[in-house]
Amino acid sequence: MRRSPSQLVSLIAFAALFPVLVAAVAKDAVPVAVAAEPSLSGAQLQKINGWIAEKGRDIAITSIITDILGLTKGDQTISCRAFAAEGEADEVHQIYVLPEGKGYLDAHFYKDKLDVYWADKDFTLIAALEGVRGEKPAPTTFADAQYGFSYEVTWWAKYADTH
Repeated sequence: MRRSPSQLVSLIAFAALFPVLVAAVAKDAVPVAVAAEPSLSGAQLQKINGWIAEKGRDIAITSIITDILGLTKGDQTISCRAFAAEGEADEVHQIYVLPEGKGYLDAHFYKDKLDVYWADKDFTLIAALEGVRGEKPAPTTFADAQYGFSYEVTWWAKYADTH
């Protein structure tokens, strides 16, 4: 049976995509494609690091936050340098450089809420927590953390580009 060129192209495309389709519906499938996460460029991160060094303040981070994120155990605190910037509607965004190359903390204060994200030195999300003023913060789900962290990275990228 002869096939037309368009049928042949369709058959080849189907054959090429078939293993991907099978993998996607398999019980333990791993996503084939992941949406690109926003990230900070080297220039943006360098600018932010400069602000932290030049305009930042030394801050001791409470052991409640560092313990929940897995940075410390028990009553240990971490001292680091942080830079804060005001956002819209009384929002405050803070970014901290952690000691010993442990990366960054990014904190977002808004309304009566707090979100804190721990990112590695390349600004890749490691862990997160959320809290409401007057209550003990708690770890957040990874999906919520990714959403919030994406917002924060986009906010810092825009801030770095406009300041």
